[in-house]
Amino acid sequence: MSGLAIRLRIWIKLWFTSFHFIVIMLLIPFGGYFIHIFQLYTVGSLSSMIYEKAALILFVFILQWCFSIDFDSKFYGQLITYSISRWKLIVERLVISSLIFFTLLCFVTLLLTPLTGSFIWKGLLFSIPVYIGIGGTVVVATVTGNHSLGGGFAGLIFWMISLNGGALLLYLNPVLLDFPNVYKYINGNSGFFSIDDRWILYNRLFYIGLGVLLSILAVFQFNRKSF
Repeated sequence: MSGLAIRLRIWIKLWFTSFHFIVIMLLIPFGGYFIHIFQLYTVGSLSSMIYEKAALILFVFILQWCFSIDFDSKFYGQLITYSISRWKLIVERLVISSLIFFTLLCFVTLLLTPLTGSFIWKGLLFSIPVYIGIGGTVVVATVTGNHSLGGGFAGLIFWMISLNGGALLLYLNPVLLDFPNVYKYINGNSGFFSIDDRWILYNRLFYIGLGVLLSILAVFQFNRKSF
């Protein structure tokens, strides 16, 4: 069995026995029950609440948990003495965090599909660029601070700014699913490259570029570190 497969098995076992997993598994059914009973939402606002607000802070916690296994104990300093490229330490932890996160989101989306229709899946796909952006933010802050709390704090700041993004970020607002024109754009009711809605595409491309750039910067910093 390859080293990657062994590490994946260890991380998955740790995840299923972690406090994070227990809390999330308890909150998902309660949240679904609350939504089903009260139904005080439009499909767009429900998608925004789940994917652009709740899921965003959830991803921060999962990333922080995954990186804490090695960074908080300083075990990563021991790992790089083995025949493994440093960049793989970053990429593997991003992959396992994303795997856990998107598995949970797909599970929630499947539960909500009968209530909301196919738009809930489109909302998930539309939010992926923002997850890439916040993922890069958490990773670079973790590597810079040599501790997962640095990444968790940076992710929390990102999330708090996103909640008031309309006033602070304008066209770079990461929370868009609440807006009727974005709802029409995702449903294909307006042209994908129409001039009026082109800013939506640029918005998503910005967060993809931000996440990729910060992840590359984190790898560059990690490669230069001496332990």
